[in-house]
Amino acid sequence: MSKQNQKFVEEIKKARGIKENVKILLFARSAGRCELCNELLIKDKITSQAVLWGEMAHIYAFNLGGSRSDEKNLYKNDVENLILACPNCHEKIDKNGQDKFYSIEYLKNAKVNHEKKIRLVTAPKQDGETKVLSMVANINNEVCKLSMFDIVEALMRKGLYSCEENIEEIDFTSTLALNNGLYWNSKKEEIDQIISKFYSDLRRNKIKHVSIFAIGPMPLLMYLGSKIDNKIKTSVFQRHRDGEGWCWNKSKSIAEYEFRLIKEGGDKTKVAFLLSLSGFVNQELLPDKIRQNYYIYELFVSPNPNYNFLRSEIDLFNFEKNYSTAISTIKNNHGNLKQICVFPAAPAPVAVVCGRSLNKNSDPKLRIFNTYNKGKFKYILTIN
Repeated sequence: MSKQNQKFVEEIKKARGIKENVKILLFARSAGRCELCNELLIKDKITSQAVLWGEMAHIYAFNLGGSRSDEKNLYKNDVENLILACPNCHEKIDKNGQDKFYSIEYLKNAKVNHEKKIRLVTAPKQDGETKVLSMVANINNEVCKLSMFDIVEALMRKGLYSCEENIEEIDFTSTLALNNGLYWNSKKEEIDQIISKFYSDLRRNKIKHVSIFAIGPMPLLMYLGSKIDNKIKTSVFQRHRDGEGWCWNKSKSIAEYEFRLIKEGGDKTKVAFLLSLSGFVNQELLPDKIRQNYYIYELFVSPNPNYNFLRSEIDLFNFEKNYSTAISTIKNNHGNLKQICVFPAAPAPVAVVCGRSLNKNSDPKLRIFNTYNKGKFKYILTIN
């Protein structure tokens, strides 16, 4: 046995009489992570040196009188009765009185769910590798969050896995969203810098798929979308309000979209476009000159916009088709149109897709407006 293998065996030889092949199997099935809190147990967090510091915790107590002891299940050291745990979780579940919380059923379920996730993530996949980009920005006074667990779970459901342990993050949560030009311009510059690095890394490593997780104000989401390469296969994920998960529902598409002209204007070069998806855009909140002088079009969810229309990835795909058709119709109706004023009430993935779907060479510029605390819409930024 090599010195490295000898050291491995010595490090994990901590439980009472547990065979070496059982210990190795437990480390393998848990991917070296605590099966309760998911802490990585094969590397020191401070020094980053390889070290095995996991402990073998019994589900049924090894001896009579221990936490979760059962006369019919004593002295079991097989892999099904063991959980790989960090020292903190091991001590916690074995404290007197804790077995009413950390019951046999609870620990069994934790073990089954953790090991199932490991199998799903490591199962062979064809073209399952993806490069992940996340963007989180506060909405008005709401502080938004996105966890790595949410990302991994959503990717797994779609048969994807991240090509790197540390994903690319755009995190604006350290500052509240402010309704001023300085805020928006600074965030645009940060997005530009990170996106440039993101696609440089992607091309260098020859990754062929991108996954986007984004939440924040509409203008920033649309700007982010406009910077995403629409020639590379990309999945955009949605945070659902029921449970706040990011996994796409596999049910059939239920959303239907309609496009209409709701007001004719006096000048065909002046066009407004309302995206009434999570709710109807209140026309009373539009700037006066737009309400009075512009042609106003609307793309909306039929019969009534709502927060829950975007359930499946097919719903998003169908929106993109209807959105592209709407942009083409506006262009055809208005000749050599230079720009469109856009007023969005939409979920985050829709905003990203609105920016990403634009034809960079032929589509008009989009002037994005935003409403703050239900006040009047104000111009924020331009994309394309």
